[in-house]
Order: sequence, then C-alpha cells, then structure tokens
Amino acid sequence: MDTLFWLRVSHILFGVVWVGADAFITLILFPRLKALGPEIERPVMKSLMRSVPPVMMVSSVVTLVSGVLLIGESRGWSVLFSTGWGWAIFISLVLTGLAVIVGFGALPPITMRYEKLYKTVEGRSATPDESRRLDSLTSSATVLGRINSVMLLIVVVAMAIATVV
Repeated sequence: MDTLFWLRVSHILFGVVWVGADAFITLILFPRLKALGPEIERPVMKSLMRSVPPVMMVSSVVTLVSGVLLIGESRGWSVLFSTGWGWAIFISLVLTGLAVIVGFGALPPITMRYEKLYKTVEGRSATPDESRRLDSLTSSATVLGRINSVMLLIVVVAMAIATVV
C-alpha cells in the first residue's frame, strides 16, 4: 500500500477520534455534568482531565500533520486558492490550526486554574467567592470548548465538500 493510503487512513481515523471526542464532551457530556451539580461535575471533570487531553493532543497532531502531508501528496499546494477543493482545504487548515491553538493554548491555563482552585476546596464546601470563581472558569472553558467544536464541525463539513469538488 502506498503512502497516500496510509496518510488518508491516519487522517480520517485520528480526525474521527479528535472531532468525535470533542463534540461528545463539549456538546453532550459537559452540559449533563453541569446539570447534575458540582458534587458530581467536579470529581468527574478531575478524573477526565487526566486522560482526555493526551488523547486529544495526539489525535489533533496526527490529524493536522497527516492532513498537511496529504495536501502535498495529493493535489499539491499550488491549487489551494484556484479550485473548490483548494478553498475547502485552506478553510479546513486555518480552522484546524485555530482549534489547536484554542484547545492547547487557551484552554489549558483555564483548566489549570480550575484544578488549582478545586484542590483548595476539595473535601469541604466552597465559599461563595470560590464557587463564583469555579463557575466563571467553567463558563470560560465551556465557551471556548463550544467555539472549538463549531470550528471542528465546520472542518468536517469542508472535508466532505472537498471530496466532491
């Protein structure tokens, strides 16, 4: 089997894991946990944050790298702005890059502040100020997560369009 085949398989497989996990977590899991209250939300979030970020990071990097290599191996960089395929790929590349920046640049500091504050209230009731700060961090992470999910879902649509143009 040739390089192009394995690049496509890697790109699709890791892209499905990345976008699927992101969409499930952001659009389904987090809202349900929030509705169940902080007594359930906080320990589940703490547990998830140990395993989810590494999986998402590996999946996003493999997806991005294999996608960039696919551009060069398939139709080439010269058609990015001259064909429908090229524009779909360019939009996908830009949004994927932004999603990586948000997901691994903007969200981790929020998560770290949340974990640090959560550790100070673990085993006791949070003060009103601590609860407000935890809620604020959760809200910030939720907004950024939703923005990321929308960008990634647009990328999936653009990739589907690129396969037919």
